[in-house]
Amino acid sequence: MVKQIFLFISLLIIQNGLGQSKNVIPLSQRDLINGIYIPKDLKDSFSQINIIWSDSIKTKVKAMKESDFVNNNHFGFGMWMRNNWGLWKGSRLFKYLNEKGLNHPDDMSSVILTSYHRHLNNRNLKVRNQIKGYKEYWKKANKESASKRFKAKTTNKNTYTDLKLALKNYDSIIDIELIGYEKIPKKLERFQNLQELTIEDSPKIDLENAINRISKITSIQKLRFFNNSKSKYPENLGSLKNINSLWISGDSITNLPKSIIELKVLNELIINECPKIEFYSLFETLSAMDNLKELDISENMIKKVPDNIGALKQLKELWLDDNTLTEVTKGIKSLPNLEYLRLFSNEIKSLDFTISDLPSLKNIDLCYNPFEVFPIELGELKNLERITMWHTEVNFIPKDISKLNNLKFLNLQNSELNEEQKLFLIESLPNAKVIVK
Repeated sequence: MVKQIFLFISLLIIQNGLGQSKNVIPLSQRDLINGIYIPKDLKDSFSQINIIWSDSIKTKVKAMKESDFVNNNHFGFGMWMRNNWGLWKGSRLFKYLNEKGLNHPDDMSSVILTSYHRHLNNRNLKVRNQIKGYKEYWKKANKESASKRFKAKTTNKNTYTDLKLALKNYDSIIDIELIGYEKIPKKLERFQNLQELTIEDSPKIDLENAINRISKITSIQKLRFFNNSKSKYPENLGSLKNINSLWISGDSITNLPKSIIELKVLNELIINECPKIEFYSLFETLSAMDNLKELDISENMIKKVPDNIGALKQLKELWLDDNTLTEVTKGIKSLPNLEYLRLFSNEIKSLDFTISDLPSLKNIDLCYNPFEVFPIELGELKNLERITMWHTEVNFIPKDISKLNNLKFLNLQNSELNEEQKLFLIESLPNAKVIVK
């Protein structure tokens, strides 16, 4: 699957719930959102993280480089803070940080992470300097975003940032990004060898008109709409007959138009950071698309995948990263042709597979889920060949681990296994490449 994949250390290895049952703050001082305590300031944030994370995790965090810890956790624990501590919704923590001069929830979570790392290492937090840095960043970014930006790539990987220069080499251009545009450039249709097109940060663009223009470039196969703040996509989306990959991210859409079923060659659909989308209705629509083989619905704050996903019998790959799933639902288990299931960074603690589930599954990714015991139920998946489970709290390997005799690869890096358990695991799976460092 062609997409940007973030390799980060999310550290969502959390015991007894996300800071709820162990909360020691007096009831009269509580500020809850969906049952989760909201810190009132930075110091209070540190206290809550100390409750959430075990001593072993804090030791790992302390030993990391500050930049690695902050950058690699932006889409892991940083996302959890933004979503659960109300940084998008004006919580008291948002108001506290906003009064300090921060406006964007991404910046707020980064300041919390940076300050916490410095706190663990007994360093000066330098919060004012942190905030000053973000202010300067946004000042520069706003100045740059005031004008539209163009980027084109050729077959031999040359890059043009000027439309006029790109037009002189129009026959070699295969990839174009339009950022901050209000309408499609009139001469875009001259790029008749164009294969990939991205429209990004363009909230004023008329999508119906844009799609009419794009449909005239029949060579386009991959189309991406990023952060355009759209609440609806027009019916003429179905006119893009030659599109085989569609990526929509950062919108407030609730569904896609029914006409999407007219995209007969579409085999990859990615919908990220669209938390308002109604997946039950979407799956009903997608079930009619025989060629759709890869579906990525990561980063949508999904708590439970509707069972009617089982109607997407054509799926071979399903990506569910960075949601809040606690289980693999019946609908997912019933997908007959699914070969790859990615559940990276969710809240799954156990599995409940039977011998009839996911008969074609070969590869599963369970990284950054709060497992403590290796899920031996994976042995029920008779065609399973690869398991990736790094950064979990797995500290015990069941005695019947040898039932995974078809396994070719197992990665349990950064688990809590002791040396005896690691050795037992390796000896029990002699035909598999086992990584347990």
